Amino acid sequence: MSQTLYDILDERGFVAQSTDAEMRDRLASPVVAYIGFDPTADSLHVGSLVPIMGLRWLQQCGHRPLVLVGGATALVGDPSGKSDMRKMLTRAEIDANAQAIAAQIGRIVRFDDSATGAQLVNNADWLAGLGWIELLREAGPHFSVNRMLSMDSVKGRLESGGISFLEFNYMVMQAYDFLHLHRSHRCTVQMGGADQWGNIVMGIELGRRKADADLAGLTFPLVTKADGGKFGKSEKGTVWLSSERTSIYDFYQFWRNAADADAGKFLRFFTALPVGEIDALVARDINQAKEVLAQQATALVHGEPAAEQARSDARRAFGTERDVGGDSIPHADVPASELEQGIGLVTLLVRAALASSNGEARRLIAGGGVKVADTLVDDPNRRLTTADVTDGYLLLRAGKKRLFRFDLR
Repeated sequence: MSQTLYDILDERGFVAQSTDAEMRDRLASPVVAYIGFDPTADSLHVGSLVPIMGLRWLQQCGHRPLVLVGGATALVGDPSGKSDMRKMLTRAEIDANAQAIAAQIGRIVRFDDSATGAQLVNNADWLAGLGWIELLREAGPHFSVNRMLSMDSVKGRLESGGISFLEFNYMVMQAYDFLHLHRSHRCTVQMGGADQWGNIVMGIELGRRKADADLAGLTFPLVTKADGGKFGKSEKGTVWLSSERTSIYDFYQFWRNAADADAGKFLRFFTALPVGEIDALVARDINQAKEVLAQQATALVHGEPAAEQARSDARRAFGTERDVGGDSIPHADVPASELEQGIGLVTLLVRAALASSNGEARRLIAGGGVKVADTLVDDPNRRLTTADVTDGYLLLRAGKKRLFRFDLR
């Protein structure tokens, strides 16, 4: 018997909670399901790959995915997982962000008019023109304030200092999304991160009360790292899907440098390799497993050629060749005239984003974490000149795994 979508998701660790005891049977036949993404930035980060892979599996198993961008809900802000209110964005900023993240998702999920083709929807199309009184009369009678206050997304904010009335309405708006998509697209399943559980449940209840709809929800776990660190963070900060925010080389290295204990879990989440093949690979050679993870995850987001380039450049940079001339290696030009005058090492570390501030750069140097080429530097006042240039470039290394190349121009 072939695996259902639920079987695949469950085997790979995607299932955190389900509102339907018969979810496996529900997903054995084609359904329309949606996942929402808030366009609060012009790029998604690697944490968003969990729901995106959920959409991908949904599509590959014969279901129709709806990708919702919250053009209207982003004007309010989701309080889930936040200790304070989000920055208020303009409609123009939100629209631009929505287009950018839709393009990112489109690299991984197929958008077309076929039976399983994904469709992009924006809740601004139905919420932005809806009058406040109209929405209150439509949805308000079906929400208990006491129930809303008990939801984790609201309760957590109340305990940490309070929640604005603006954000308090977010749950109502998301619930209305589910009702609208059921009416307009026959959508019966909503998926999302575990922090969306309360919002999903409220949407199911609103659909049942307003349209006698048989709706269901499934949440994905929030990915954690074996060492307790936050997933999606590197030494340089958040790992974004945009190559302008996170270089393809750094994206590749994020996965390549995963802890051994995380390799199997990440391969299940972020690749389509069969589980049996993953288990065998991890048992046989953990370093090869992490290289496969890095190549597969990078190809998923940036394409096969870019992934191959990053893998080749990384092998040369950290292998016996010590060749850092590859195109994917983080790099920038530096004028020869600037080096002739001398540039502070601290300044270059910050310029290369190997340190976020002068203070951090000085601490990094003092801690023995900085090399120029292969020479350790312990003087935070060191100035670099053309004498530090080799083969037309100046190479900085921070720690064991980070590097940046300044090309002399």
